[in-house]
Amino acid sequence: MVLTHKLKRIVDILVDVLGLRLKDLAGLKERVHHVRAVAIIGTGVGLMFAGFNIFTEGMLVLGLTELAAVVFLLIPAALFANHPDRIGVAEEMVLLTTVVIMGALIIFGGVNGTGLFWVYTAPFLAFFLKGQRQGWWHSLAFLGLVIGYFFGIKPLLNFAFQHQDTVAIHFLLSLAFYTIVAAAFNQLRSRFEQKLQRRVDEKTADAQALLRQLQFLATHDSLTKLPNRVLLLETLKSEMAAVQAAGQQLLVCNLRLERLFEMGNVLGPEGSDNLVSAVSARLAEISGGRGNLARTRRDEFVIFYRAEQTACKPEILRQFIGEHQFSVEEQGDTLFVEFTLGLAIYPSHTQDAQSLLNKAEQAMLQARKNGQQWTIYDELQEQLFVHHHLLFGRLREALLLQHLQVYYQPQIDLKTGEILGAEALARWHDPVSGMIPPIEFIPVAEESGLIRPLTTWLVGECMREYARWLREDLQLNVSINLSARNLLDADLMNILHAALKENALSPDGITLEITESCFMTSPERAMEAIQRIHDAGFKLSIDDFGTGYSSLSYLKNLPIDELKIDQGFVRKLLESPGDQAIVSSTIELAHNFKLSVVAEGIEDELTAHWLQERGCDVGQGYCYARPMPADDFLAFAKARGTGAAIQTEYA
Repeated sequence: MVLTHKLKRIVDILVDVLGLRLKDLAGLKERVHHVRAVAIIGTGVGLMFAGFNIFTEGMLVLGLTELAAVVFLLIPAALFANHPDRIGVAEEMVLLTTVVIMGALIIFGGVNGTGLFWVYTAPFLAFFLKGQRQGWWHSLAFLGLVIGYFFGIKPLLNFAFQHQDTVAIHFLLSLAFYTIVAAAFNQLRSRFEQKLQRRVDEKTADAQALLRQLQFLATHDSLTKLPNRVLLLETLKSEMAAVQAAGQQLLVCNLRLERLFEMGNVLGPEGSDNLVSAVSARLAEISGGRGNLARTRRDEFVIFYRAEQTACKPEILRQFIGEHQFSVEEQGDTLFVEFTLGLAIYPSHTQDAQSLLNKAEQAMLQARKNGQQWTIYDELQEQLFVHHHLLFGRLREALLLQHLQVYYQPQIDLKTGEILGAEALARWHDPVSGMIPPIEFIPVAEESGLIRPLTTWLVGECMREYARWLREDLQLNVSINLSARNLLDADLMNILHAALKENALSPDGITLEITESCFMTSPERAMEAIQRIHDAGFKLSIDDFGTGYSSLSYLKNLPIDELKIDQGFVRKLLESPGDQAIVSSTIELAHNFKLSVVAEGIEDELTAHWLQERGCDVGQGYCYARPMPADDFLAFAKARGTGAAIQTEYA
């Protein structure tokens, strides 16, 4: 075993030295580079020594031989290297040049026999040009020629330089040694190049894999591996062309996964990813082979597929959606997946792929805004939606530039006919669009966060005007309508107290109106806010009474002073027995709770008389006066006479 192991080691060493395991790494470009490098350096050195020897006594033949080798072999080799199919010939010409010049140096000796020193470069050139395996054969062949010369040919040449036998033997031994050294150096170089090439191949493979990954991520979602918006657009364009040729329709559905962020907080990042993956897998099953599925945002997917005209009808879509509700299992819990869907149809809604996706998304947003599960794109709805959201910037600018005003509509004592107060209404006159009604800009203020600065402005304007009335000895009070967002605003009391302090007012002449919708989002916080308002000395009124959900419970538990009957029950009161029953019952109910009653929307004397006979306390409407600027209202109040209460709202 030991002997076999040693023999194997010896064989491995010989194989390595001979380069039998090394690959031929030199490519065409590298071989051309080697030939050119050797040819350029060799030409310079050869011409220099040729000139030196030509002009040295006794060295003329050597110099001419070197010159001929350079001119007829080395320079043509450099020219042949420019042609890929002649690179092998060029290499052999360089090696032949080496043999000729080195042979001449051995035969003619050079100056005092120093030509032998240059012969040692021959094996290095052979290995450099031909590689490890072929370099050995060329080097050994050259060594054999040199041995044959010294022991067979030299004695026959009288003109040859006579080297001493001792010098010849040591030269041959040293040439053999330098051949081994050249092989060793070339082996190291070859191994380094082989290792370098392997690293280059590995890095190239890694770079290509990374490039493929980046290319995939550029067009696909990293979690679900579904196409993203980039690839979706490309696919959609080609599908639209195919649909057009086939005379069909293309249905694009934008699906938003509701409550994903909330569920993500409960499930954690991993659970949230698992949920999305499960949803995408289920959607892939639903779309099947007839549709294309993509993930465009964290909580949004898009499915588009060809459809016939009948498939795009609302009743068919409603049935399809109802049949494909599903739930997923995650962390041991069953989660019902809720989507809001928006649909757009090609070519009915647009001819452009990007626009088609935008319209499907627009439909989805419109469905969410209206509290619907799904809707089909509607151009009019889009215009209203865009107008609604563009109002945000314009409303902010209007507040900064003071384009808003407060108008006042008188409230009349139905028994005496005196003015008890006025309802203040915010009016916005936009320089471009003209008058913009509160029903448009108040929701924008509530959704965008502008409700606080709007309320601050309104409270300040109303209380300044209220202080002006007091200075004019008018017995009028002011009431301010608050939205649900106001009640949930922790800074509300600071806004109210700051306005009171600025105008040196007490709160007992101010009524704050709220609607029943204020209790829908956070009833407990709303109740706490209302109690603080009451404790601070303000009066409280329920506006639009009768349009909410739990009116009787509010009457029982809230510290309120007044009910306002919604104008929807008043405007056609004399024509509707149902409205008459509701209004009569409301008046009686309010009085039983010791509350005053205000009816808004009175447009004629008969309606006012009907309400007065049923005991309604206060009325307002076009029957008495339209909303008017502050100065006009002040003149109106002085002319008509006043009683005791004014109301203010901006909706």
